[in-house]
Amino acid sequence: MDTCAQIRFPTVHVICTLLLFVDYVCLSEYREKLFTAMPGCSEGVILPVTPVNSDVVASQGQCLTNCLGHSSCMSVNLCDNPQSGQVCHKLPETSNGSCSDLEAAAGCVFLEPVNVCQHGGTYNDVQSRCDCYDDFTGPYCERRYRDCSEAYIGGMRGGTSKHRIISIRPLYAPREYEVECFLGESGWTVVEERRSDCQNDYNKTWTEYKTGWTTLCNRWLGLEALHYITNPRTTKFDIFVRGTGSLNGRHYYNNFKIDDEASGYTLTYTGNSKHQSKASGNGFEYELASKHINGQRFATWDHPDPSGCAVSGGAGWWYGTDCPFTNLHKKFDTSASSSNVAQWIDDLDLLEKVDFVNLKIKVFW
Repeated sequence: MDTCAQIRFPTVHVICTLLLFVDYVCLSEYREKLFTAMPGCSEGVILPVTPVNSDVVASQGQCLTNCLGHSSCMSVNLCDNPQSGQVCHKLPETSNGSCSDLEAAAGCVFLEPVNVCQHGGTYNDVQSRCDCYDDFTGPYCERRYRDCSEAYIGGMRGGTSKHRIISIRPLYAPREYEVECFLGESGWTVVEERRSDCQNDYNKTWTEYKTGWTTLCNRWLGLEALHYITNPRTTKFDIFVRGTGSLNGRHYYNNFKIDDEASGYTLTYTGNSKHQSKASGNGFEYELASKHINGQRFATWDHPDPSGCAVSGGAGWWYGTDCPFTNLHKKFDTSASSSNVAQWIDDLDLLEKVDFVNLKIKVFW
């Protein structure tokens, strides 16, 4: 047997959680069972030890629930009784994984616990919980973290660099995503980082923008992951940009959301604010309302917007009915003569050329 066959569940608060979990196991397609019959000798056998007590039960699930609710129960003999139905005998020992320790008993089955902690987690008997590893969380280490904010709340830290690469699986997401977490004062999921000393062609396809990419010095999370991260909860989006003039600061967007692919990954937010001491302007709402992108769809050269801005601009971005001056995905070129390049506005709403971008999202749990 697994070494966790020796796990006891001594405290009341974990018993309540485990009782609920047993119901969940019985009613859903869960990954593992709490108890298992001994392979090769599961029918018509018992472990011949004196029970700590015995109960009449309606089902195997109730027997296991009763065992988990008893601090001395390590395994069970579940036997049919013609008069009372099924009798659950709670035992203080296990068979240590040996069929030779069992005796024949018609109408009975012997059940031992498996490790309730999944994905390599181990049960902490002192604290009455599962200790999880490798980016897994939940009462039984049954799932990945939803995002970096939840990872931070769960105790994950980034060490001296405050950064860490992990796998997440947002709620309702079809798959896992490898992301970079900034785990400084709280947990932020990095959406994009782009540097001028390692340029990358951002005139990419719809599929590339959807799934994301990572190079030695550039990262784009992907519209699909961004959609699943931003929709279930309240979020805050952080845009940090640096460039010419006094452009060197950040701007925040509240309740930032990216809709699904059918909507064109429409971008929305409900408010915005400047960093108190190191601010940039609101580049999403620069100049004419026709150039604003709150409520607008994403577009690429192979999935263009009606105005053709993605084609003429040479970059995937959110576009209004008129091509915006502020676009962080155009090429980086801060020379005085350059045109059709990445631009943003500084704290005084002056349009400047960009040479560094870092975008992060924080989810409030």
